[in-house]
Amino acid sequence: MKILHIGMPSHFTEGMLYQENMLIAMNVKDGHDVTIITDVYHYEGSKLVECPEEDRIMENGARLIRLKYDRVFFSDLWTEKIQKCRKLKKYLNEIAPDTILYHGVCGYEMMDVASYCKKHPECLFFMDSHEDYTNSAMTPLSKAFYKYIHGHFVHKALPEVDKVLYIGIQMKEWLKDIYDIPDEKMEFMALGGIIYSLDEQKEARQDIINRFALPQDAIILAHSGKLEAGKRTAELLQAFNQIDDPRLALFVFGSIPKDMESTLRPLLDSNSRIHFMGWKVNKEIEKFLAGVDLYCQPGGQSSTFETAICCGCVNMTYPHATYKDETYSDCGGDNYFFVDTVEDMVDVLKTITENPMVLEQKKAKSFAFAKLQFDYEVIARRIYTLE
Repeated sequence: MKILHIGMPSHFTEGMLYQENMLIAMNVKDGHDVTIITDVYHYEGSKLVECPEEDRIMENGARLIRLKYDRVFFSDLWTEKIQKCRKLKKYLNEIAPDTILYHGVCGYEMMDVASYCKKHPECLFFMDSHEDYTNSAMTPLSKAFYKYIHGHFVHKALPEVDKVLYIGIQMKEWLKDIYDIPDEKMEFMALGGIIYSLDEQKEARQDIINRFALPQDAIILAHSGKLEAGKRTAELLQAFNQIDDPRLALFVFGSIPKDMESTLRPLLDSNSRIHFMGWKVNKEIEKFLAGVDLYCQPGGQSSTFETAICCGCVNMTYPHATYKDETYSDCGGDNYFFVDTVEDMVDVLKTITENPMVLEQKKAKSFAFAKLQFDYEVIARRIYTLE
C-alpha cells in the first residue's frame, strides 16, 4: 500500500517521537511504501532551522519531501498562515497514494487533497487534529481566522474526508466549535508510543542505577521538555527538595530559556539527587524512561505522557481534561497521580517513599493500559481501512 503523510506546517524532524514520526515508522515496519511531504523547517536541538527543498529517502526507508509555500499577498505572515503549495498536486499524481493522512485540520492544501480524492475515490483521506484552545485560536482575531479562512478550506474538503481523528476531548470540542464538524465525521485516535517489555525495563533501570551509583531500591523520577514556566519545573524541584530520602533521584532533560535561568539553576544545583541532563533527542529520552518509575509532568500537556506510560512509568500530571475524560476512561486516578499544587507533589513523593508498593501497583495498571491503548503498532493501522 502507498501511504502519504502530509504535514505542511509540522516542521518534520527526523529522530523525534512526535506522532507523524512514529506513524511513519510503523507504516514502514508493516511493509508499506511511505512518503511524508512537509515544509522546509526542522529542529536542530531546540532551535527551528530553515533548510532547502529536498526529496530523499530517510534511514527508515520512508521518502521525505520538503516543499516551500507559495508566496501569498507578498507577505511572510499570510504565506505561513494560508499554507498554499501548488507543487503538492504534482506529487499527489506521481505518488498515487492508496491512503492519505493530513496532519492538522488547517491549510489551503487540504482542498487540493480533497480534489485528488474526488477523482480517485479509492484513495482514503484522513485528517488528524492536535489543535485546541491552548495552542490555536487563542485570541478573537486568531479564532476568526481559523473559523472563516481555514473553515472555508475545511468545508470545501470535508465531503471527501473519511474521518477526522482527534487526540483528546478538547480537540473534538475545538473542531466542533471552530468548524462545526459533525460527530459522525470524527473519531478518537490516541497518541501512543513504543511498548518496552518488562525485561527491557529491568535492563534500562539497572543501567541507570549503575551509571549514576544509585541504590538498588532507588525510586527514579524524570521530567523533560523546554523548561518554560508552563512546565512548572520550578514547582517540581521545590517539591522534590522537601523530601530528604536517599532513594529518590530526579533526572531533568531539556533546555532552559533565558528568562528561567535565574529561577531553575539554583534549584537544579541545590541537591545532588537532581541530575540535569541537558537537551537530548527524543529517542534518548525514551530509552532512559524505560528505566524510570515516575514521569513528572505537572504543567503543560506533552506527547511524552503516552511515551512514558509505554516505557513502564507512572505519570504524575496536572489533571488536564484529556487525561480524565471519556477518551482515557481508565485514567480516573487509578493509573496516575494527579497534582495541582506543590503540596500535592510533596504528598505524592511522601506516598511513594513511605509505601513503594503503591507506585508498583500503579505502574502495573498503567502499563497494562498502555499495551491496550497506546501501542503505535496498533494505532498506525487505523489509516489502512475505513473501519
